[in-house]
Amino acid sequence: MDRVIASDLSRARDTAATIAKLHGLPVETFPELREIDLGAMAGKSFADAQAHPYWNEDGYVEWPGGESLDAVFDRAFGLLGRVVSESPGQTIVVVGHGGVTRILVSHFLGLLPKLHRSRAVNANITKVTTDGRTFTIHQLFDDAHIAEGGGLEAG
Repeated sequence: MDRVIASDLSRARDTAATIAKLHGLPVETFPELREIDLGAMAGKSFADAQAHPYWNEDGYVEWPGGESLDAVFDRAFGLLGRVVSESPGQTIVVVGHGGVTRILVSHFLGLLPKLHRSRAVNANITKVTTDGRTFTIHQLFDDAHIAEGGGLEAG
């Protein structure tokens, strides 16, 4: 592992710090990895979102006052592109948030504007490789390390 990058929000930054410490690396934080701005739906429950007339079961919902799909994708994917170009041949751990990760994964799978909706718990692992142009998913939303009760291990 060569770099650990994370959203500058505490829940991602704290997780990244735990990973980085095991490898003697600093955490680089970026606001581009922040979770989606939900506008008027911020702080509401998932049940509230599903009951809202804007709800879309398999696609992105731009809530009143919130961020568009294009805005979220552009900021997160733009950052990934910069980081990848700065780090040829390196292994980079990216610690972000569920909504942004789901958008990036959906892009890598060629699904956007639809979203890949498989189950994803907090602290899951998705492994992706890139040649700088094409992104290939090798592991998607894996949570075996959580189910086994294991913590983070150096290695």
